[in-house]
Amino acid sequence: MLDKQGLRHPAPIVAILLAALILVTGCIPGARNRVQPGSLLYNLPTTITISRGETLPGTSVRYDGMDDRGARVIIDGQTALKRRGDSLDWDGEPVPGVPVELRMRVIWYTEDQLHLVGTGRIEVHDAQPRVGTISTSSPISYSGPVAYSVDRGSRIPGTIISYEGHSEEGVRIGGIEGYPYRRLGDSIFWEGRLRDGVYIRIDVRVVQYDDRALRVVGPVTLWLGS
Repeated sequence: MLDKQGLRHPAPIVAILLAALILVTGCIPGARNRVQPGSLLYNLPTTITISRGETLPGTSVRYDGMDDRGARVIIDGQTALKRRGDSLDWDGEPVPGVPVELRMRVIWYTEDQLHLVGTGRIEVHDAQPRVGTISTSSPISYSGPVAYSVDRGSRIPGTIISYEGHSEEGVRIGGIEGYPYRRLGDSIFWEGRLRDGVYIRIDVRVVQYDDRALRVVGPVTLWLGS
């Protein structure tokens, strides 16, 4: 839909998607959103299931089953008893140049599995997106929604895809092979490497655009290691 100022507004279903994703991502400025120059930051809602005897992927935190007192979690060699609603946090660097902060809560557990929900803060230092075959075999992966406003002439973060303006055919994007135009609600898919051992897949949709910027929302998945 085009208004009097020439701004392309999203169709109702796309507008609902945009609003929902902004609420989920909770993009609020603050200390946790500050990054080093050249870095990419992802704050993603995260759900993780740990089987008994296995570790939280990329960490030394291990699930050791349960008893009448609660779930037994081994942290730094010591047993921590966790009940529903208890926190389970971890800070570390599972692969070089990628600090991760996990802020999780126990939502459910059995003798065989521990179920966690929360957020993951993943910062990728010296990110240099490039096209290439991605590795999706790593057990360390994080997925969640992102919402971006991309200035004309700039790239969608974490990709080599750029916004080059628009015409009657729709949004014109650069950095891809083939037909360069997308209309409201159309998808923009890209996958590649951010740095050694860090792979990305992003599948966003066009929700709004004008002469100055393109706005996209959709899921992103990161794999750390191989």
